[in-house]
Amino acid sequence: MSGIMKFIFSIMLGGLAGGVTFAVVQANTEIVKPVSEALDCGACHAETEEAWHGGAHGMASYDSIFVDAWSDQGQPGACLVCHVTGYDPSTGTWKQDGVSCEACHGPANDDHPRESMPIKNPEELCGQCHSEARFGWSEWESSTHFARSMTCTICHDPHTAALKVVEGHEDDGSSALCLNCHRQFDMTFSYSIHMQAGVNCIDCHLRHYGDSADRDIHTMPDHSFNANLESCNTCHAEEMHMSAETSSDIPFMDFTALESSNNENQVTNNPSPISPYGFAGIAGILGLAGGMVLSPWLEKWYTNINRGGKK
Repeated sequence: MSGIMKFIFSIMLGGLAGGVTFAVVQANTEIVKPVSEALDCGACHAETEEAWHGGAHGMASYDSIFVDAWSDQGQPGACLVCHVTGYDPSTGTWKQDGVSCEACHGPANDDHPRESMPIKNPEELCGQCHSEARFGWSEWESSTHFARSMTCTICHDPHTAALKVVEGHEDDGSSALCLNCHRQFDMTFSYSIHMQAGVNCIDCHLRHYGDSADRDIHTMPDHSFNANLESCNTCHAEEMHMSAETSSDIPFMDFTALESSNNENQVTNNPSPISPYGFAGIAGILGLAGGMVLSPWLEKWYTNINRGGKK
């Protein structure tokens, strides 16, 4: 091998070794920011952060309902324990507005994103703010969902705090999520008058769900999922209990005549007379059938009698 060829071969071998070494070192280099720096979750989780910004958790400290109620009460710090992240009552300051990533996941550790962010049990975590008075854990714990070990995040998106949407059924409302498990009701509810009128499962099984004007903003719908008369009254109150103005327009109905006519059919201890026509008809049919069966023997008997008389 000539000197030039040895030189070219050496350069190629050196380049190959250097490239492999660079790739190995680069793959093992920490790609996360130091914990001392502010971690920008949106840099890697842009879609999740965008959904969070517009959801109830992201808007927890900006929502106009909260801001007005908080201001009317003199802006108490107790509200900020749940409506911001990292509130310090001794200084009246906090780390971030709204219920941010750190509120549920805690501070980022040195191994992130190689190691997943920690998360508490959903019920324990959600219950820190959605307490008994503001949620109704006793109702939830009486439900079949709780008995089957379901957790909040099975139905709710933890980042938007809204109900999850079933892929391919984005326009079907919340009922699609319910029918995803309760398929036995798919062929009945889907063709019902309620479905045609746009009534969803939660309208009856999560009563007070929605924008009732007199509802406490902190109270959550009844998560026992039991439909009851109060659920029906939400839409059908006027049908079951008419107002005084409506009832006054209904003509008076005299029930006396109705009662007297009904009395004619009342049961008494005295038996009614038995009609003979029915029994006569049954006897006639039985006699006709008997005659057809016995006719051969009757004919033979009659013939023998006639022959004996002639003798």
